[in-house]
Amino acid sequence: MKMDFSALSNIINDLTDDCFWEPLQGDDQAIEEFDKHMALIEESQDWDRRLNWKKGRVLEDLAVFLFERFIDSDVMKNKRPGDNETDIETRLSEKILPAFMSENIGQRIICECKNKKTSSIDVGVVTKLAELLPVRGSRFGIFISILGVGGYAWKYGEGKRKKIMCKEGLPIISFTVKELKVLRDGENFLTMIKQKFYSLVDEVDDESADFPQEGNIEYNKRIFEIFEHLKKCEILNDEEEKLFQQRVIERYGPIIND
Repeated sequence: MKMDFSALSNIINDLTDDCFWEPLQGDDQAIEEFDKHMALIEESQDWDRRLNWKKGRVLEDLAVFLFERFIDSDVMKNKRPGDNETDIETRLSEKILPAFMSENIGQRIICECKNKKTSSIDVGVVTKLAELLPVRGSRFGIFISILGVGGYAWKYGEGKRKKIMCKEGLPIISFTVKELKVLRDGENFLTMIKQKFYSLVDEVDDESADFPQEGNIEYNKRIFEIFEHLKKCEILNDEEEKLFQQRVIERYGPIIND
């Protein structure tokens, strides 16, 4: 009996993210390797400047470890096709992908790693990755770094990231090493990618007033502060605030305290 394609698609989309990215929890060997990567990254922050080349490799090794946990993936490090060098390229499975991955990520992810504790990712670095994506047959970019993308709202690196999404439809998301620590406790990397993607899309489409006015602030934090503002105005009560906060966490991920 031949299975209907739409029925097969429904089955795939009903699978959890754990079926497409293998969590660390329950895999003692993977947790041990993850801990080693994290410890080495922490140690590298105090290395001499002459070892900057090695610092970059240390963070790239963590990225390779994470992307190789996508099912049926092929991860390539430091590809140098002409002048278009990339840190990490991940070819995702050609056999089975859920709707989110096939529609929003595509077949190839480009990841750039920046192991610097003194500077965030600026406009130039964001622009370079955006220009690199179509050249390498990709439409989804990820940064993994120590400080994340610099700027806030529509300014500087963060603003450039949003403008690229708005004008070119190219999503570029960013993870700090600190944010990735939750993977050790069972969080799923694909789920976190989804949350970052939805946060970017919704913030680009957000036409609400720009309050509160603060520096570099994650979208979910900004919404939490708006909830707090509405509670002070007696528009929301405590129970309603908690309900809406939980919905924000489900869509964009938990608040990471500095």
